[in-house]
Amino acid sequence: MMEVLHEPFVRDCIHMAEEANQRGWHERNGGNLSYRLTAAEAAACRAGFGTKRNWLPLTMPLPVLGGDFFLLTGSGKYMSKVAAAPEECLGIIELAADGGSYAVRWGLEKGGNVTSELPTHLRTQALKKRRDASRNRIVYHAHPANLIALTFVVPIDDAAITRELWEADIENPLVFPEGIGIVPWMVPGSEAVATATLAKMERYRAVIWAHHGTFVCGDDFDDAFGLMDSLEKAASICVKIRAMGGKRQAMTNQNLSDLAAAFGLLLHEGALRLGEETSKGKT
Repeated sequence: MMEVLHEPFVRDCIHMAEEANQRGWHERNGGNLSYRLTAAEAAACRAGFGTKRNWLPLTMPLPVLGGDFFLLTGSGKYMSKVAAAPEECLGIIELAADGGSYAVRWGLEKGGNVTSELPTHLRTQALKKRRDASRNRIVYHAHPANLIALTFVVPIDDAAITRELWEADIENPLVFPEGIGIVPWMVPGSEAVATATLAKMERYRAVIWAHHGTFVCGDDFDDAFGLMDSLEKAASICVKIRAMGGKRQAMTNQNLSDLAAAFGLLLHEGALRLGEETSKGKT
């Protein structure tokens, strides 16, 4: 078991859980994550894998993930306890060669189960792997308060929420030039929310679940955490602006076009086209 805990990707996961918990993104057992191991990482962990547990069927076979290994959080587990009890809060699963079932190879001790959001995680992982197997290995879900708050006052619209967050900081279009997606409230863990999230992930690396939380993808733990952190800081600025009575001036369409030209960005067209009055977000 100790061999697995010493692996850098496990230590990075534990560190991210601590950082995110300190920011208040994971009340109680809120939030979850999955990380697709590289072949080298899986090989390095084999000595620490216990006896393979029973194969459990997936709700939807994902052949593209056949034979892959994933580090993930457990259902009902607290991010605040990951560092103290990683073998209980985290687990590594192996997908069968046909991608139709999985078995726990490490962790989730004392009767733990995989995250209830497993369908959303794996379907997103499959999508991102098809696009580029070397990138977006992490799918991370958290409950940042300011991002959730914005979903009560900003239209449930990709362009609107993207423009709102872009305008909060001049560097935000560099962090998420493609924009972010948003889906209306749906039952957590349901097939409906997994399908809706997947549709948005075709275009974005970040998707907000209205009145619930946010999903992001990243190449590594720093990348995923950094994207979530940037989005939440932007949202906190938006909340402060509204508390001060709303915007008096803001980034213009021309400002955004100039930024795109200077840095070679392909910005979200819908957010870029929003009129300046619309982008002020007055209530």
